[in-house]
Amino acid sequence: MTAQTCRDERGAATLVVVMVLFLIMAMMAAYASRNVIFEQRIASSYYRAGVSLEAAEAGAEWTLGMLNGLKIDQACLASNSATDRFRDRYLTISSTSRDILPAAIVSTPGTATRKIVADCVRTEAQEGWACNCPTGTWSAAAAPASAGNMQPSFKVSLISPVANRAGNLRIESAGCTSSIAQNCDADAMSSDMALARSVVQLDAALLSALKVPPATALTVKGSINLGTNGIGLHNSEAISNGLLLLTSDDAVPNLLETRLDSLPGTPVQQGLIFADPVLASASPEQMFKMFFGMSLKRYVNQPAMRQVTCSGDCGPALAAAYAKGTRLAWVRGSLDILSATVLGSATSPMLIIAEGPVRIDAGLELTGLLYARGNTIWTNSSGQPALLKGAMLVDGDLTVDGTVDIWYQTSVMDELKNRAGSFVRVQGSWWN
Repeated sequence: MTAQTCRDERGAATLVVVMVLFLIMAMMAAYASRNVIFEQRIASSYYRAGVSLEAAEAGAEWTLGMLNGLKIDQACLASNSATDRFRDRYLTISSTSRDILPAAIVSTPGTATRKIVADCVRTEAQEGWACNCPTGTWSAAAAPASAGNMQPSFKVSLISPVANRAGNLRIESAGCTSSIAQNCDADAMSSDMALARSVVQLDAALLSALKVPPATALTVKGSINLGTNGIGLHNSEAISNGLLLLTSDDAVPNLLETRLDSLPGTPVQQGLIFADPVLASASPEQMFKMFFGMSLKRYVNQPAMRQVTCSGDCGPALAAAYAKGTRLAWVRGSLDILSATVLGSATSPMLIIAEGPVRIDAGLELTGLLYARGNTIWTNSSGQPALLKGAMLVDGDLTVDGTVDIWYQTSVMDELKNRAGSFVRVQGSWWN
């Protein structure tokens, strides 16, 4: 064998070794790339799962807010031309038992105790949620314009909770990484593994607007001063024993029996309670808690409460607030109603908390409850009706001049106790 032949053989052996090394390095690189790709897929799945969970959480919180909101249109936005609130549109609440059921909306998917009510998508163009709250036949929200970034969505269902839990409601929110919530339904997801879906459930309880309704048409902690016409007090409700007046005063001059009506066949004097020791000794805070079950500070900060701001005549501002869906109104400072005003209805009464003195010098028709924290003057020389259907509570002195009537109505008290109020999250009810 020549030297040249030996050199050729050594070169071939070196080439084989180098090729083997290259093959090993290629296999190692492929294995490393496989791990990177696998980790990227895991990270992507975690990201999509996180986005869907956040969308579901947003849907649950959004629903709580909507249940405590004002009148809305089909885009779930507050509107002066809207006819109902979210809770009115999608819930049926008993005024006697407090049982809550999803409303029987035409052709809405679900059962008698479970209804899909709304869906929303977070669009890149609006940089916020675009929502759909149908009023008739159910139809899902239209798909938004395509975008370079993910546009997640959620779909909300309202569910009646288990039995014996009156005043409670279950909210289910399904978050989806697709811009169309229906794409994350079980059948749709089976063909698209790139989608993620999370479901969040929580219970909401209706916090009563009037924890302990008064049993009398008029309750006054201070003194009562009546004009020559007295005041009309009427109560023919057997459940409240026909009570007309509760006061800490020893006597009320000009309280004309001809303007007092109690249960048929019952002397009106039996409906009058004077010099009540509990009322006389109660502080302003204690008197408020007697009927509302909490302090004024906590009460006015509840989600469904709306502060009505006005200077001068508050009548138009209260009427406008009621038309928009306000049922619990707080007037900070004095409350003056100086123009003819109609507020509330038998099935949707209005509760007004006046933190300061009250002056009513006009025809007022209020169906609901008026709570005055200060002295109250109600005069009516307009010739128009001055009528309160429900009850009136005064933590101060009351002066009445002119023709003023208060009709106690149990049905109005039941509406305020069992159907009006704020929905709040039940602690420990969250589930994912």
